[in-house]
Amino acid sequence: MHKNISYLYAFYGAFLIGCGAVAVDIAGEQANTALITGGIGGFIALTAGHFLKRGKRWAFIVGAAEAGLLTLLLGWRAGTYFIRLLNMVQESGNATTTETAGMAFLLTTAMLIISLLTLTVSVMFAKQVLVDTK
Repeated sequence: MHKNISYLYAFYGAFLIGCGAVAVDIAGEQANTALITGGIGGFIALTAGHFLKRGKRWAFIVGAAEAGLLTLLLGWRAGTYFIRLLNMVQESGNATTTETAGMAFLLTTAMLIISLLTLTVSVMFAKQVLVDTK
């Protein structure tokens, strides 16, 4: 089972890196936090996936902890982006700014959903993975 979870962490890492790159492409310099979250988080997830495939228990703990922490962080960021987006829509401001904020909200929400799913799968199979690894 630990090999399947390692593939999940590898996908999770690649997804985070991809979202960071897309955020920079869309929002430019304003997307520094998405780039940092995606880049560093993706690298950690890829590393956890690599070592989990080799049977290292600590890699599973790192991957599950990262998914949990990013779920909390991205939930907070998605909430603040949503509130900011609602304020922009109500004020009927600049369409370009509203579009950029909307895309930031969508990317953050996508990262949140994948983080939550990764955390859920990690928790569901934690007992089996911990038995399989050393």
